[in-house]
Amino acid sequence: MSTDPLHTRLCEEYGCEVPIVAFAHTRDVITAVVNAGGIGVLGGLGKSTDTLRADIRWIKERVGDRPFGIDLVVPASFVEGNREDVEAMIPQGHRDFVAKLKQDNAIPDARDSSAGGVGGVLGVGLLERSRDQLEVLFEEEVPIFASGLGSPAFVVERAHSQGMKVWGLVGLPRQARRQIESGTDVIIAQGYDAGGHSGSVGTFTLVPEVVELASGTDTMVLAAGGVSGGRHLAAALAMGAVGVWTGTVWLATHESSTQMFLKERLVEAQAEDAYQSRATTGKPARWLRSKWTDAWKQEDAPEPLPMPLQPMLVNPVLADIQQAGMEDWITTPAGQSVVGIHEIKPAAQVVFDIAEEAQEMLEGLAGDPSTEA
Repeated sequence: MSTDPLHTRLCEEYGCEVPIVAFAHTRDVITAVVNAGGIGVLGGLGKSTDTLRADIRWIKERVGDRPFGIDLVVPASFVEGNREDVEAMIPQGHRDFVAKLKQDNAIPDARDSSAGGVGGVLGVGLLERSRDQLEVLFEEEVPIFASGLGSPAFVVERAHSQGMKVWGLVGLPRQARRQIESGTDVIIAQGYDAGGHSGSVGTFTLVPEVVELASGTDTMVLAAGGVSGGRHLAAALAMGAVGVWTGTVWLATHESSTQMFLKERLVEAQAEDAYQSRATTGKPARWLRSKWTDAWKQEDAPEPLPMPLQPMLVNPVLADIQQAGMEDWITTPAGQSVVGIHEIKPAAQVVFDIAEEAQEMLEGLAGDPSTEA
């Protein structure tokens, strides 16, 4: 058994050198992290099956047998139906608010209203697209399937029969309990301060409870939400997790496809600049503050609609904003861990810095044997 505190069960079973998992939408980030000794998980949301397949093969060519995964969104709670019927469910008051928002802020009409980032891919047909993407994972023999939204219980048996590991992201203990009972291999316990879709329970409250629920089972737990440095990794291990799941910190790396002005904004941001909003996806998600998020916090703003109604409502205007290059209105999912981003640097360096700081913290807690009598 290794005496290195960073060589956890995650390292033993998955072959990584440090217990750091990076979630990112840029394949270059994933390969950099994997080759630096961590585990990379590529976000598949919004990718066509052809693009997803190409990305998987591209990553495999560059990481060999090192561990990586694909994250897909398969929500359990979702309004389905044909587009016309679902669009009819959007209240006129919401349409009027968005129209007035465009007019008052001189947001031009986009040439291609099919774009629009996250909001654009969470509309009608999400479940069918997610199932098609999942088939690509099986066909390409991806080592890890991570469910970023929704329980992966329905696929555990099939995945295990093929040698695929199944990970599930949760924000509540009851979600963790169901996934542990289904045989999910790794639970990502994501606290309130996380970027993207996040719950209402803080990381330091959620992680120990999920660790306790997983005690005596084969399921491992990763700590997520507000993680950007080695202190967080050391704390996660102290709470009983086998490692950390990180996301926001990779947005400001050299390899990330995040627009440069957003990278610079991430470096300058404070914790309070990343806050929850349902204005884009219809579900609580934490975003970097922008005029878009501010607009939906005005007193005259309607309550955001559930998924997929809200994405269908706002997708065209988000496309308009993006194509017009209205930087003050453009945002990105980001957690409160933005406070730990101080510069734009290579992804591999982020891995090394987190591991080094965690090692120093753990050694400091253990004490220096050379000073003992």
